Amino acid sequence: MVDVAVAPGTQEARAALEAVVPRLTALIRSIKRPTAPAVGVWNVGDVAVHVAHAWERLSALAGDEATSPIDDVWQLADFTTSLVQGDPERDMHAVAGRIDAAAAKFLDMLGTSSGDDLSPWLIAGIKVPIQMFACHLLNESLVHGFDIARAERITWPIDPSHAGVVLMGFIFPVVAKLDPRAMVDQEKAAGVRACYDIRVRRAGRVFLIFDDGSVSIEPPSSRPVDCHMSADATALLLVMWARKSQWPAVLTAQITTWGRKPWLGAKLRTMIRNP
Repeated sequence: MVDVAVAPGTQEARAALEAVVPRLTALIRSIKRPTAPAVGVWNVGDVAVHVAHAWERLSALAGDEATSPIDDVWQLADFTTSLVQGDPERDMHAVAGRIDAAAAKFLDMLGTSSGDDLSPWLIAGIKVPIQMFACHLLNESLVHGFDIARAERITWPIDPSHAGVVLMGFIFPVVAKLDPRAMVDQEKAAGVRACYDIRVRRAGRVFLIFDDGSVSIEPPSSRPVDCHMSADATALLLVMWARKSQWPAVLTAQITTWGRKPWLGAKLRTMIRNP
């Protein structure tokens, strides 16, 4: 499991959301090409609607107002696509307003929560604290803000401290909670037994342990390490979500590797599947 000592706290996640949400909704209100292709089968308008759904549904789960909608992480794509297809709203000002309303509700909840209670997450059988919901919502806002901005041909700067909150507070913890084989490409990871020391600059550090098609996450220890990786948080976030190639980040030292088997650094991204 991820060491909670290095995971971001509620106030850190809240501050990041308070900075990012106004930027996100301003971006959505400024959309000029809602039918332009954005990511996968979705256009810009679809992505904006998906972000509204994320804010509304995750907020409801965090407030114990809903039950987990799916049983397996690989049902997520079909579930979110069906929601987008079933939502006729494509007025971007209205969509932004929905996000603002859901964010205000969630931030109020975040401010009054002790952080100790667990609520059902998207996947049945998994419960998480409210700060993990906050980091999940930050992930949705940053990554899909990037998708929208790229399709609109404008910049979308991601603060490395915010990306670090996502990685340490959502990405690594959720991988630790899922089935060890759920996020692993079984063909690419077959036979790989290796310990990665992942150091997210100015954010935290975890060990990723691959074992012939499974992955587990541990706090740093005296375990022998095969590949050390030091990464800029923004670069790693976009590489992990397949929004950017790893090679420009490697060539500019945003991602560096060393150790007994440094070549495993380039293999890491190929072994990870995205839902």
